[in-house]
Amino acid sequence: MTAEDDLPGRMGELIRYGTIDSVDLPGGRIAVRVGEIVTANLRWLTGAAGGTSIWIRPKVGEQVVLFAPDADIEGAIAMRGVVCNAFPPIGDQDRDVIRFEDGAELAYDPVTHGLEATLPGGGKATVTAPGGIKFVGDVEIQGQLKVTDNVELEAQLHAVGEISSDDDVKAGSISLKTHKHGQVQPGSGISGVPQ
Repeated sequence: MTAEDDLPGRMGELIRYGTIDSVDLPGGRIAVRVGEIVTANLRWLTGAAGGTSIWIRPKVGEQVVLFAPDADIEGAIAMRGVVCNAFPPIGDQDRDVIRFEDGAELAYDPVTHGLEATLPGGGKATVTAPGGIKFVGDVEIQGQLKVTDNVELEAQLHAVGEISSDDDVKAGSISLKTHKHGQVQPGSGISGVPQ
């Protein structure tokens, strides 16, 4: 039998399906179960591992494809992302979705041009941008807005509800707490509305 006749068998040694048996996060390695065999710790393919890198933790039970150069399974590389019963597809619509194990989602719909980030109950989002953040377009906030530093507006401000302050409010140099009204006689008289 020639090498060409045994090509399917050779391919079966070069490329195999397996499932992740254990994960070594600090070492960046996984052991893979292929039938009754459990490999040594192997590297896995990521989306990028250069100047820009992607880190998504492997999960035990996740299906992988092993590429074993020279049929050496101990030197194989694991390719993740194979849909299986343990980890079925997360999307059945036009939206592109990244879903995390706690239910958090980042999704984009190219039909409606809508970008959504959804966190589970108690989830928090932090954006650190020392150079600042710029919003272009209308911004709607549902819920309480808390600002812990100065706010400067370069536009008109309109409020539908009440505006209150624990400290003074000033218009120019006129203080709402300490300004005095002129042309008022002492006693029980009441001044008119501000002019």
